[in-house]
Amino acid sequence: MSLFLSRLRFIPVLFLLITLSLAVAQNSSAPANPANQAARSDDEKRAYRSAMEQADQKIDEEVKAHSELVRNLEYLTTEIGARLTGSPQMNRASDWTLQRFKDYGVDAHLETTEIAHSWTRGQDTAEITAPVHTVIELRSLGWSKATDRPVTGTVVFVNAQSPSDLDKYKGKLKGAILMTRPPADVPSDSDIPNNAYDAVIPPSQGLPRAAGQGRFRQRQQLMKMAADEGAAVMLLDSGKTDSLFNMTGGFGGYQPSQLPSAFLTHENYSLIYRLLQSGPVTMKVNLAGAFSPGPAKVSITVAEIRGSEHPEERVIVGGHLDSWDLGQGALDNGTGAMATLEAARTLKALGWKPKRTITFVLFTGEEEGGTGAELFVKNHEAEIPKMDAALVLDLGTGKVFTIVLEDQYETASLMEEIYHPLREVFNLDPLDTRYYGSSDHVEFLDKGVPAYFCLQKPDHYRQAHHSQTDTFDKVIPDDINQAAALLAAWAWNVSEMPQALPHHAPRGEQGGE
Repeated sequence: MSLFLSRLRFIPVLFLLITLSLAVAQNSSAPANPANQAARSDDEKRAYRSAMEQADQKIDEEVKAHSELVRNLEYLTTEIGARLTGSPQMNRASDWTLQRFKDYGVDAHLETTEIAHSWTRGQDTAEITAPVHTVIELRSLGWSKATDRPVTGTVVFVNAQSPSDLDKYKGKLKGAILMTRPPADVPSDSDIPNNAYDAVIPPSQGLPRAAGQGRFRQRQQLMKMAADEGAAVMLLDSGKTDSLFNMTGGFGGYQPSQLPSAFLTHENYSLIYRLLQSGPVTMKVNLAGAFSPGPAKVSITVAEIRGSEHPEERVIVGGHLDSWDLGQGALDNGTGAMATLEAARTLKALGWKPKRTITFVLFTGEEEGGTGAELFVKNHEAEIPKMDAALVLDLGTGKVFTIVLEDQYETASLMEEIYHPLREVFNLDPLDTRYYGSSDHVEFLDKGVPAYFCLQKPDHYRQAHHSQTDTFDKVIPDDINQAAALLAAWAWNVSEMPQALPHHAPRGEQGGE
């Protein structure tokens, strides 16, 4: 799951009863869909539920008996490894997954575009040179500009809450190594989150929080000002315990950042901040990342089981195949990608013919803001009105315990019908009504497509997310196999639903959201 802040929309809402969701749905301003107006009798609804429970049970049994998910995930993380967007490893993963879908008898192809530059991490080094001398580790942000050579500079804490606050630093930052925030508040071991999303983006708990887009713009403004002033490097706190690194990027368009930027461990960031309270601190830093000289190829893997009655309609499930490069890309998001592959294998192995086309997508560029999802939606723009629904898995290895409604209350009635058999077979909680966002399904949401997100238990996700400990040994086989079975079962239930889920107005047409 990406923390790319321009994509992050964290809008918590009250947990609503399904009955309230139904009331909202009845008053929805979404365009009328004739298929959704056809009345269905209680007997027809009971027949659908019974048939779906039987099918979902068989899907679960097929995964438990014959899953190849863990074997595929081990190959992906161990033989191919970390998969930065545009890297040779990511392109190898796309080619390999294309062949794996074909091995399972599922029609598949790659859809390809270009990014401005790929980026390769170099050997970054740093040391505090005064008032103490100690060598420390740091890691460049993705697509960070490199330093021309090792640079030595004074550490300056820039306390800027608004663009106007930057004025007082003009003429004072040439050659400086910048810190822009106090040390992060790191969650304690006793703070056990409800789900994997909250493990890395803690809920606001009623406190005001700046919008993600605003924070991203503020960082961009600060970096531009600092670069114009001749600052040398910007340092960020990883905000994790036990000397774990964090990682992000998102400087815009796969171009070099305006200012060389790197993460320190929380422990070392805190050390430097404390030293600053007593007097000047100097450091020596070298960042050594490299960019491709020109555009780099990136691909998404698209596979499908064609519908027998409504082949023009699509039910989409997916996860992103790209990852950050500090670990092996296991929990973020090799698990989601390989669960999608396993869902395809399972449905093909059962030999069933869905009424609607079921499409499986392994995205790329999710970690930099959604390049792969944007590519798919652009390539299939004419098909958007016939995209029945999309579901994304992107929260690690923990058990899926609910599906998130993502404020789409107009779909609640039909989603409850689709979801009820899943609850029976997979022992799920009720549908979650908070808004989460922040993954590939957001691109579909923005275009009006009913799009949803799997909420998973937090097993090791806080530690592994974007860090060097995102490795294959953290995977919980039974739990991620459950997620694969759920993806397949949800896709099947939607494909067989007599009524299509209603679309909503594209977000740009909803009064300025």
